[in-house]
Amino acid sequence: MFDQGLPSGLGLPSVGSGGVINIQETFLDQNKPMSGSATLPQSQSPDKEIKTQFTNINMQYNFNHNWGMMAMIPYWHRTFSTDNNFGQNTQSIANYQTKGLGDIRVMGMYTGFSDDMSEGLIFGVKLPTGNFNAYGFDRDTQIGSGTTDTLVGGYKVGQYRYWGWYTQGMYRRAMDVRNGYRPGDSIQMLAGIHYDDIRKIPGLTPLLQINGTIRYADSGINSNPYYTGLRTLYLAPGLIYNINHKWQLNGLIYLPLYQQVSGIQLVPKQIVSLGVSYLF
Repeated sequence: MFDQGLPSGLGLPSVGSGGVINIQETFLDQNKPMSGSATLPQSQSPDKEIKTQFTNINMQYNFNHNWGMMAMIPYWHRTFSTDNNFGQNTQSIANYQTKGLGDIRVMGMYTGFSDDMSEGLIFGVKLPTGNFNAYGFDRDTQIGSGTTDTLVGGYKVGQYRYWGWYTQGMYRRAMDVRNGYRPGDSIQMLAGIHYDDIRKIPGLTPLLQINGTIRYADSGINSNPYYTGLRTLYLAPGLIYNINHKWQLNGLIYLPLYQQVSGIQLVPKQIVSLGVSYLF
């Protein structure tokens, strides 16, 4: 069992001065057992389903041409179903639930490499604000890791006529161990394109993203290194609709192109994300 996380969890910095507040709802249903890159029957997995609703409040503000900041405040609601009598003659399905504040991310940005602020560095921390003691959940599926993690990454955006493109990457590493548990390092990457000139529907922008994640095995006496770690690649078509110069809607669906896990883990068949943004 392993928390697949969010391929959409990076967020793309906006270019220019001012700021943006975004509320993003993401729905993740991990109900497909896999071992390696092969799908398994449900009967071969003790864990049956992990459903999560992520509510993320994302904020960004550019102080000037060179410096800005980003923050993500997550609220998660997660349910988990497992067979406590797995391998025996009878089933005993148990259902567990946890919800609350997740691990907050606070990051700085340096955007002074070019006049148009189209490339930059991102650096910061993930704070141990989420609960990691919910009953029935392993440490790798808690809504908080209990650790303080460093975050280092970068982005670049570009424009050619009516086409825009963007790339971003983020590396995360835990700086400490909490109650015998240290989450594995992770690398998240995304690349996308969008088209800005649909004249029949002003304000509508289609986009297409590719999101990749590499997460290494957890460590510590309270971890399960043989059943943690993954490599995933998602294709995410989506739409952005600019209501006016202040308000913006977005929606994406993440479709797996490649999923490879350590041990036996539950993975999603798709991920849906919807959001609203306010620019100021």
